Amino acid sequence: MLLDIYIIYFVALLPVVFLISYVYKKDLYPEDKREVFITFLLGASIILFLDILIPAVEIFNNTFFKGISNKAFMSFFRAATLEETLKLLVLYFYASKLDNFDEPMDAIVFATAASLGFAAIENVNYVFHTTETQSQAFSVALARAFSAVPLHGLNGVIMGLFFGLALFGDKDNKKYLFLALAVPIFIHGIYNFFLLINAGILIYIILFILFSRSSKIFNRIRMGQQLKGHEYWERTYTINSSEIYMNVLKITGIIIVGVIVLELIFNA
Repeated sequence: MLLDIYIIYFVALLPVVFLISYVYKKDLYPEDKREVFITFLLGASIILFLDILIPAVEIFNNTFFKGISNKAFMSFFRAATLEETLKLLVLYFYASKLDNFDEPMDAIVFATAASLGFAAIENVNYVFHTTETQSQAFSVALARAFSAVPLHGLNGVIMGLFFGLALFGDKDNKKYLFLALAVPIFIHGIYNFFLLINAGILIYIILFILFSRSSKIFNRIRMGQQLKGHEYWERTYTINSSEIYMNVLKITGIIIVGVIVLELIFNA
């Protein structure tokens, strides 16, 4: 029985280890492993803040929204906005302040580490707290190894890409900072929404598209590394935390307006 539990833990955490190793090795000039691991742990700690925020959010959602609009708010705000915002804050407040954070690829590595740190703790919690038997736990762990965990990892790549462009790009820095949060929230929200409306098969289309895009992103960034060498990239833009908070408010406003529209259409 104890061996079975270890096997379930192994299945739940193996995709996390595989993905973070894959991304780390893609970097031609790897980051300090200790700093990446700390970022991973900070990503895992997100669950503590969610435990505080989610009850209030769920009360709000269940009070004002029903049916399809309730599912939309659950998907795009309760899950996507809260989780992706906290990941971005880890990237901003810790990783981007490091001396070694000196090129666009670093943003991808650290964003992915934060995302997979959260994915690891979420996966273990989900596997053991939403199932009643070890057989169910194993099945859930296996299913999430090919769905939820890759989603978090690939979303980290997307977030890191735009965050890196915001810091090191030559133009449109504010736009890229907005996209560093907006795009992962949109992808994450769509993923969760498909699950809640029992259209789970569509999530694999999302994952396939994300994987294809991520491969192109890696090739593009690695080519830039090869051309520039291990030369210091000068930051072209200084990000303020107030900008991130304002972007969160903008995205939240868009989500609430969209959910209200759904409420008026389907539940009026």
